Amino acid sequence: MNVHAQNTSIVNDSINKRNPPVHKKSIIVDDLQRFALKDNIVSKLLRSVMVFENKKPPPDTTKVSEKKYENYECRIIRNIEIVVLGPFGYSTYLKYGREIVRLQRLGNEVHYNTRHWIIKDKLLFKKGDAIDAVKISESERLLRQSPYINDDKIYLDSIPGDHDSVDAVVVVKDVFDYSGSAGGNPLIPNGNVSVTDINFLGLGQAVTGSASYNPQYSRPYGYGGIYSVPQIANTYLSAQTHYSSLDLNQNFGVNLSRPFFSTTTKWAGGADFEYNRAAYNVTLPDSNVYSGMHNYTTTDFWLGYAFPLNENSLYRFKKSQIILSGRVYNINYLNNDNLPSDLNHLFSNETFYLGAIGFTHRDYYKDHYIFAFGKTEDIPLGYLFTINAGPDYFQNRKRWYSGAKASYGWNNSSLGYMYLSAETGGFVSSNQVEQGVINTEFMYFTNLLPLGLWQCRQYLFNQYTLGYNRLPGEALTINQGMSGLQQFYSPTLTGTQRWSNNIEADFFSPWKPLGFEIVLVAFMDDALIGNHDVTILQSHLYQGYGAGIRFKNEHFIFNTLQLSFHFFPNANLIDAKSLIFRSTGSSDLQFQDFQFSEPYMASFK
Repeated sequence: MNVHAQNTSIVNDSINKRNPPVHKKSIIVDDLQRFALKDNIVSKLLRSVMVFENKKPPPDTTKVSEKKYENYECRIIRNIEIVVLGPFGYSTYLKYGREIVRLQRLGNEVHYNTRHWIIKDKLLFKKGDAIDAVKISESERLLRQSPYINDDKIYLDSIPGDHDSVDAVVVVKDVFDYSGSAGGNPLIPNGNVSVTDINFLGLGQAVTGSASYNPQYSRPYGYGGIYSVPQIANTYLSAQTHYSSLDLNQNFGVNLSRPFFSTTTKWAGGADFEYNRAAYNVTLPDSNVYSGMHNYTTTDFWLGYAFPLNENSLYRFKKSQIILSGRVYNINYLNNDNLPSDLNHLFSNETFYLGAIGFTHRDYYKDHYIFAFGKTEDIPLGYLFTINAGPDYFQNRKRWYSGAKASYGWNNSSLGYMYLSAETGGFVSSNQVEQGVINTEFMYFTNLLPLGLWQCRQYLFNQYTLGYNRLPGEALTINQGMSGLQQFYSPTLTGTQRWSNNIEADFFSPWKPLGFEIVLVAFMDDALIGNHDVTILQSHLYQGYGAGIRFKNEHFIFNTLQLSFHFFPNANLIDAKSLIFRSTGSSDLQFQDFQFSEPYMASFK
């Protein structure tokens, strides 16, 4: 038996308690524990007096998602059991929970647990199927991606004396689904309030409502709402509708979407409709300033099909696909005749047909303390090659778009994780390239490094963007985010090419007061920006330095809170602030997946 299989066997033996003899008393206790987690009055009373076992099994030592399921390949799934744990106190390492304190129990009581059939609809396997290790691990990952689920684990239990079938136990731990926010300034006075439920009545649906008041606006009262259904039955088709009204701006939209959510997915597509009434304020290179209102609608449809290389081949080929997709995008300005002629290039009706072919290989490994705060994270590995092309009807003329992208991500057990991508795209009209762009990205983070009781991880993110023959008004900045200097802002510093480099070090505290993770953060940002007149090598090097503290409780859906100081040594060159204090969310760094989506244009922002 190989090492991974041996470790897996030991873990499963510990979890399933197959080493000691099974006594009738153990069976009765297991049944009581299982019944105590059901959603009824008797179960709730039983949970209030019953003390669950509090032994944690050995952790899974392999980071490879499907390794622990390989020994069960081709066995038949005899039964599927769903166990939903409340957001507080429980652990997915223990199938049937554990003893929790009174405060944790109170938090769980006011929370609606996710319904079992919602969990079952997300699984890529069903009762009677043969075990496929990839589908089991993909099901775990897809459950973790659900906003209302904190963590999950799928256990495969062998039946004594039966070597042909297994029972699957799916254990999920919910996120506390209610959140809200409020703010304002009593001196003006103004204010805003919002409430969110990301798991309405345990149905996996999200409802958000917001309202605001600001007497400085033309319309002082604002409001909005979003209703989302992340998955309709077991189709992985999601739906959303939203509306907002703020000042003079209004927005309404509906959309349906089914992505290539897994390497087992063959069909994907989407449909989107938006109506907007918006104010505009545009400054052109000749310093003319235009402002006013415009109404427009957008419609967007796409459809794709994936050809697996060989579904019955080795794991690495099961995760490789060739994908063909097509897209039709239309934007229609309803009051185009009232706009100044100088703005025609910015507010022009457009119909865009795009086709794409791509080759993708997707894999994942599991780790902790990367961008989240202790919960299991799925880190994408693999590669993606795409070619996008199609005609664009813009300003009463036809242009042809073509673009390509290549990206690659890998992990080294001693060095850490690295991601590299390069893309280019542009329109060809009258034998000339318009709105061209070249983008490159490099991301790296180290393994988790021990520092006594603390742990540390370091990050590097580098980006370069070059635009050529861009339209008037299209420009890059180094404001905010990870494509410039964090929390920096200058309305005048713009260009058509940019280089930025962001370095961050996170120090994870061993102490968790009231369940809140604490992370000390230090960062250094550098950026260059230029255009055709002043190349990027001739421009000033703008810098940013800072440090702060980040708080997060993964049991809640509240945003991460970061309190930080930011210092910009040469901000005086462009009349920007040199020292600021900010209360913000978490880092803008995120994983770049190798999931193929609808055909698209290379971004310039």
